[in-house]
Amino acid sequence: MDKRNYCVILAGGLGSRLWPMSREKKPKQFIDVLGTGKTFLQMTYERFASFINTDNIIIVTNENYRQLVMEQIPGIKYENILMEPMRRNTVPAVTWAALEVKRRCPSGRFIVSPSDQNITDHEAFQTDVLKGLDFVGDNDVLLTMGAKPSRPEVSYGYIQMADELENYSHIYKVRSFTEKPANEFAKIFFESGEFLWNTGLFMWSADAFLGALESASEEFAGIVEKVVERYNAGDYIADLLMELFTKCPNMSLEQSVLEKSDNVDVMLCHFGWADLGTWAAVHEALPQSDMGNVVIDSKSLLYDCKDCIIKLPDGHVAVVQGLEDYVVVEEGNVLVICKKGDQKNIRKFVNDAQLNLGEEYV
Repeated sequence: MDKRNYCVILAGGLGSRLWPMSREKKPKQFIDVLGTGKTFLQMTYERFASFINTDNIIIVTNENYRQLVMEQIPGIKYENILMEPMRRNTVPAVTWAALEVKRRCPSGRFIVSPSDQNITDHEAFQTDVLKGLDFVGDNDVLLTMGAKPSRPEVSYGYIQMADELENYSHIYKVRSFTEKPANEFAKIFFESGEFLWNTGLFMWSADAFLGALESASEEFAGIVEKVVERYNAGDYIADLLMELFTKCPNMSLEQSVLEKSDNVDVMLCHFGWADLGTWAAVHEALPQSDMGNVVIDSKSLLYDCKDCIIKLPDGHVAVVQGLEDYVVVEEGNVLVICKKGDQKNIRKFVNDAQLNLGEEYV
């Protein structure tokens, strides 16, 4: 294993679209959504641990979830858990991780990974990631990983490819990013053959990312210069992190850094990929009955039901008749029955429950 290779797993989100299983005190990355006996975080960690030294796997999470990480990843070193002082999108989390990688290994390069992805071909995944890490180690670039679309999909972001690079097969310059397009544009993107799904997997050297961050805006440049100087001096005090998280804009990596950089490439990946952030995606990822139904680790009787997903606590039974394309999920004190294809409303349901019923339901 190359000692310069690092992995940064982002595990601080709430995962509200998988409510009611995903809750404030125990969000989706810490639960066994698929009924496999392993949580999203455990599956992601084990996937990378097969080819990246575990000493080089860093988990960035909210300070409230440190104990959950330690329970689910036995033996992880305390210094490999970076605890965010607040939720502030991905930029400050990845910036902090880049500083830590650079401190440990000045020539370090790393992959940034969400904790809620389904990878079906692990061998191809390892091949693509190691190829990408070598590429960013030799070139001052920001590399995204794209999956070939299998359908028009409005819940994913898209990356438009430009020319393929000389001497690097399946790596292209990036022409544009598009976040979750409307139906008509998703269809155009799919049919054009020029667009890939944005997997949310990114690779770069620590130096390349910090340099791109400084170049993105004068505000970033001031923050990075100050934080890097203090971090390199071994100044890890709480106000340093608070300054980083409060001053970095609350935006995604794509919006705040990648779209403003001219050295962004995309690798066409060859592993099966899906984002498991919604019940519709979970339904798609699991084996289905002849009627397209998915029952996760639960007892149920389904009559005239089609394309539904059912998940109940142990010992509970569901008897469901006449539903098509529905989610029926119970967890603790909440039962949700809603249209599977209308996932955007889940966040509204969560907000309404919090506002009208109380914090104990979210």
